[in-house]
Amino acid sequence: MKKFGLLQYPEKMSLSNRVFNLYFAKAGIDATYEDIVLTPQQFDEEVDNYIASYDGLNVTVPFKGQILRHVTPVEDASKCHAVNCIFQRKGYNTDWLGFYNSLASINVEGPLLLLGAGGVSRAILYALCKMGHKEIHLCNRTVEKALQVKEDFSKECEIIVESFGDLKDVLKGVRTFINATSIGMFGELFDLNVDDISHLSLVYDVVYNYTPLQEMAKEVGITCVDGKAFWYHQAVENLKIWDVYEEKIFEECFEQIVGAES
Repeated sequence: MKKFGLLQYPEKMSLSNRVFNLYFAKAGIDATYEDIVLTPQQFDEEVDNYIASYDGLNVTVPFKGQILRHVTPVEDASKCHAVNCIFQRKGYNTDWLGFYNSLASINVEGPLLLLGAGGVSRAILYALCKMGHKEIHLCNRTVEKALQVKEDFSKECEIIVESFGDLKDVLKGVRTFINATSIGMFGELFDLNVDDISHLSLVYDVVYNYTPLQEMAKEVGITCVDGKAFWYHQAVENLKIWDVYEEKIFEECFEQIVGAES
């Protein structure tokens, strides 16, 4: 039996766990997918054992950067400065493809504002650079993290670091707003109202729950892409890397789990 899993902290039942285990069962693949909880203190000491004993792994917050020193990152992962997929001790970043492929038929207009400075934000920045965007406004509660991202991507594009407290003012000058934080996952509200976003052409929210931000965007007819599309496309790339992908069955399993929650 093959073993796959998600390295995470804190403990939570992941969407990956539910969808991948259903998929393996329906596709007749002798495999399991587990949620693996490591504390930040345990991570460096114990993660190599998991890499050696599992056939493939995913990595989520807060370990997407920390994992880099335990694997050999491929080019995309190196440029993203983050890894979310592991196979045969190589580190991959499929998050950027999750973002990129979910927008295949949608025009992403600049100027753009990206909220967040974690691993997902780095992948999105890489994807935006691939799309040809060369100037991106970046806003994060911790300015130091945003400044580090700016430095890491200095050869790829120009990043303008904005204060989180100026979010409303910055929004006035952009056409696309991308939320790469967990804000809204449990119903939390941005300090925004419909008038603050009504001029936007696109809102992209990586949270796959239905959030107040998504609700506001749809209320005024803004194109809105949620985290379900992001998750689906990055998951497809994971399965391809692990060589266990069957398109039709995976689509059906995704719809069965995610469609029931929509």
